Amino acid sequence: MTDCRNSRVELLQRAGLDIVGDGWAEDVLPPSAARHPLAAFDAVRSGAARARHLPPDVVDLLARDEDRVVRLFLAESCDDAPAELLLEVWQWWSGSFSYPDRPRGHPNFPRSDLLRYAENPHPRMRQLALDDPESTADLVERFSRDTHEEVRHRAATDPRLSPVSAVRLLNDPRRSVRHAAATGPASPHGR
Repeated sequence: MTDCRNSRVELLQRAGLDIVGDGWAEDVLPPSAARHPLAAFDAVRSGAARARHLPPDVVDLLARDEDRVVRLFLAESCDDAPAELLLEVWQWWSGSFSYPDRPRGHPNFPRSDLLRYAENPHPRMRQLALDDPESTADLVERFSRDTHEEVRHRAATDPRLSPVSAVRLLNDPRRSVRHAAATGPASPHGR
């Protein structure tokens, strides 16, 4: 356990966190951390994941962390987060008040080769196909009839949506889709 802890401490120190001697841990960690050192280490990993830039080996370690919160913090805060992690986090996180555009607005989020997700069973992944530069108006039209409301919502916000489909989406059973159709670029009210 000590060797494992020492190697992790070394990685965190290389990430710019001086975890001994400067008192920051006492300010950040709860008093119970002294009684539960593993919980303290969880807080340190989460704290490291909040850094804007990290060495590649630290990014790799945190991107594979078993704690979903550590991976989320890395996707939100670290400009070095890898594309694979951002896609993984995108499946279950659409952004927070602090980082509303992350993970999708992250500089490393994939911007091409997204058409491969057009048939993906996961609706959050499927809608990414519309962001691919090679996607077409036909795909927007098809997604406007998707079984999942989030995909229809995304299609309603696409400027390639036909006015006929925008009118049809004004009668969608989901209010969020109706609102997106009413305020979207293809809306007859917006022209």
